[in-house]
Amino acid sequence: MTSLKFHGHACFSINFDDQSLLLDPWLTGNPAVGKIPDDLNPTMILVTHNHNDHVGDAIVLSKKFGVPIVATPSAGRHYLGEGATVTRLHLGGRLKFDWGSIKCVNAIHDSPLGVGETWRVELGAPCGFVVEVHGKRFYHAGDTALFGDMALFAPIDVAMLPIDGKMVMEPEDGVIAARLLDAALVVPMHWREEDPHRFVKLLADDGRKGVVMATEETIDV
Repeated sequence: MTSLKFHGHACFSINFDDQSLLLDPWLTGNPAVGKIPDDLNPTMILVTHNHNDHVGDAIVLSKKFGVPIVATPSAGRHYLGEGATVTRLHLGGRLKFDWGSIKCVNAIHDSPLGVGETWRVELGAPCGFVVEVHGKRFYHAGDTALFGDMALFAPIDVAMLPIDGKMVMEPEDGVIAARLLDAALVVPMHWREEDPHRFVKLLADDGRKGVVMATEETIDV
């Protein structure tokens, strides 16, 4: 059985067999979580970009568990310099496993390195990930605007889409994204001031299924 667990904001884990793929682990800085959960045991960490609400605790967790961070090369070199273990994967690339694969896909955003209170240099391209596990396809969009090439990732079993409407696409664009992705299930994330339940209603009006996950909730896929 494969399950998806929501750790708040844009952080999820995909759990199956003896694997736990942790995506965008903003935990200790996230007021909805505030700490690293006691039952967290990642075997791999995937980071879409270097904004703190996505990279979060990735370096600390990589060191603690001795597991790699999968990231684009420029960001990966920074994490490596901070003592993390890194598997670099660029846009269009794919890691293959006996259970499936992880493909690095485009996202329209940025990925700066924060120094103190400022952002001073870009750490390469942001990305999203299409993760295939035993035939089930998960899409974590990271932070992104809507773009038409999302249709190339279809069909998707579970799409994790950001909808805050200021730094990423707005809910109405999220509905179009779900349509392009031919997503069987959509989980809103990174909603900030937006109402995720309104987004789920918009999805339903378009004939799509969405679910708002509570922090630390798990669903079977």
